[in-house]
Amino acid sequence: MRKTLLLLCLPLVAAVSFGQVGFSGLDLSPSDRLLFKASAASSDVGAFDTLFLADPRTRHFRQLTFYPEEVQLLQDKDVLQIQNRFGVFRSETDFRNIAPIAMFPSFVGGSQVQSGTIAPMQTSPDGRYLLYLRTRSPAYGDLTLLNVTTGAQTVISTKVEISLEALPAVWSPDSRFVVYAKASGLYYFSLAQLQDNRVLSEDLRNIGPGSMANVRWSGAGTLDYLSGVIVYEIDPNELFTRALYTGFLKIGKVVAKIPFQFDSNFDSFWVSPDGRNLLLNKGGRNIFLYYIMLDDFHASGVPLSLPYLSLPRDTTVRKVIWSAGNVVTMLCETRSGGVRGTAVFRLSQDAQGLYGAFVRTDDKGVLDVTLSPDGTRAALMRADGVTWKDYATWQDKGKLSHPSPLHVLWLGDDELLVAGAFFIERYSIGAATSTLVTLSQPGESGHARVGDSVLTRLKDRVFAFDEAAGAWKKADAYAVRDKSAASDNYRVYLEPSARGSYANMLMIREARGFGTTALFAPETVIYEPFPAAGESVDFTNVSHGSRLRRREVSLVFNAVDSAEGLTRILNTLSAYRVRATFFVNGEFMRRYPDAVREIADSGHEVGSLFYAYFNMTDARFTVDRDFVKSGLARNEDDYNAATGRELSLLWHAPYYIVNSEIISAAAEMNYTYAGRDLDSYDWVTASESNQARGIYMHAADLVESIIARKEPGSIIPLQVGAGEGRRDDYLFQKLDILINELVGRGYDVVPVSTLIEDAR
Repeated sequence: MRKTLLLLCLPLVAAVSFGQVGFSGLDLSPSDRLLFKASAASSDVGAFDTLFLADPRTRHFRQLTFYPEEVQLLQDKDVLQIQNRFGVFRSETDFRNIAPIAMFPSFVGGSQVQSGTIAPMQTSPDGRYLLYLRTRSPAYGDLTLLNVTTGAQTVISTKVEISLEALPAVWSPDSRFVVYAKASGLYYFSLAQLQDNRVLSEDLRNIGPGSMANVRWSGAGTLDYLSGVIVYEIDPNELFTRALYTGFLKIGKVVAKIPFQFDSNFDSFWVSPDGRNLLLNKGGRNIFLYYIMLDDFHASGVPLSLPYLSLPRDTTVRKVIWSAGNVVTMLCETRSGGVRGTAVFRLSQDAQGLYGAFVRTDDKGVLDVTLSPDGTRAALMRADGVTWKDYATWQDKGKLSHPSPLHVLWLGDDELLVAGAFFIERYSIGAATSTLVTLSQPGESGHARVGDSVLTRLKDRVFAFDEAAGAWKKADAYAVRDKSAASDNYRVYLEPSARGSYANMLMIREARGFGTTALFAPETVIYEPFPAAGESVDFTNVSHGSRLRRREVSLVFNAVDSAEGLTRILNTLSAYRVRATFFVNGEFMRRYPDAVREIADSGHEVGSLFYAYFNMTDARFTVDRDFVKSGLARNEDDYNAATGRELSLLWHAPYYIVNSEIISAAAEMNYTYAGRDLDSYDWVTASESNQARGIYMHAADLVESIIARKEPGSIIPLQVGAGEGRRDDYLFQKLDILINELVGRGYDVVPVSTLIEDAR
């Protein structure tokens, strides 16, 4: 025991896997001040450290660094709010003394560190309320309003679909209303009704059908609502009256029509600040600009040639900036050769108010674009810093260096806040000066030899923590005591943990008494147990991996005849660092050879879904051994021609049809049949819902069903694309929810070949 304790007391660098939290860097001063680090690895930001200072006697500890996974400026941009997996933190005015919001769960307040992707939230523009989803199941939560002053919590709506990209709700600019989406409908919530204790039932607050893609708040404070082909402008003061009659009276004033039916699964739109123009993103890649006018029978005006942009299938629109001068900038995300990148497009008006054409700029490696409050400057964030441009001319005006920036926000027309992976700083453009706000994560850290303050050395800069002011300040030198895991009163060490997402626990032993306790509470979320007994694996017809050896599953994507959503799938897998298995059909390769190359270049395993997609047991067809072999061989040839690579020797028949002759014929070509042990039912279309009653489910319900039925070793199939039959939504749109939930339950997601190998 003493030998083990000695090893554990040595300074450690935590090596944590994705979804885990590890503790390290124990350093106990003679005055019983304990420094330690927590290392977290997540999908969206990678790995980072957080520094804490603890009192072993009281078991209280304080967070000293604040990694800005999400940031927001409040109260006229004088208060900074930071959200990460350790809690939600808010500064005092002028960004001083950052501390956790007391009414919200935090690690220092006794809550567990959140694993996976952090749940999005929104703060009201006036900073008085936090809006978030309180999770109740894998794919659903209760939309909850927290008054940060009083701590009062109000459930706005129950069983709202979880989204990890953005909260399915949005505040009005004046903080008076929340518009949210639930079960294919849009609803409003009034803060005035809440304060007067007269909140209507939810069915009387219905705006109309749609999702958050159907609505946007305008700069003038009205709500733009696109339903079908009609654009409505809604005065928020009319929400109460109009919602009462929404069953037979369309809400809002009709201001425009578009020539396409709006599909909230794949379409999006933006309205210009003056409300006169609309930018429509149709299908995720076709960008149209329209003038907002009623296209009545006798159209007024002269014929106009409006701008149009067709984006490659591997390109998606991430952000749109529309200035008061009607200059549009689009930041797009691209994929090429398995690597994610960005592209910037610009669209501007001439003196007569006519738009020209979309032009791609020469800007490379742009991670974000933000517009100054007066609309005259744009800040472009890259991996090495921030460049600002004259927005009208797009000419460079200056640059500041900042290591690994994550967010850039304008504090004023001449001042920026840059929140990065190491520092959060404010920059004065005119004076060319910077001021440290806080450290995002620590470097080498320790107790000062004189004075016992906390020092850290980060990026060749030394800082000391001013505990009274709650802020880091520059220090002259990094002069620290040798690290120690013991004082006259306590011993500290790390104890491995296999219960949940914590890789280890920080233990404190009293030197002059008896008893050893953990500094913080153990995990409340425990990984799922393994089954009591295993199942044999048929290595010629594999339907699952080992049930007992590892907590792992495989995600399988079947690409048949549609590539819709593929870029989203690949980006999500890349964000979570997951390798999946794709099965490609001959028709898919003929239609989308570039998509097949992108799948292969992204590092995923690719197997065969046969040359033709049909039911092999249909009596109208003769399927013998030679037919199976030739179909597999033809698919190999087409895949090699498209990618220059060889298919993995994994396959399954269309519709997962299986019989002994099909399997044995393929086995003679060294193919392994990769089946499944659960059906995701994402192939069932809305038109088939009457015939498939109880099987057709919305995407969130599909996630819940998969999570409930999966086991260690499960092979989980998903469809690529929309297919011929339409659905209200698609499972691949909830892929991040599915992966995040699997990770949170301790599962690794691996290719099918790995699943098979680990079962041998």
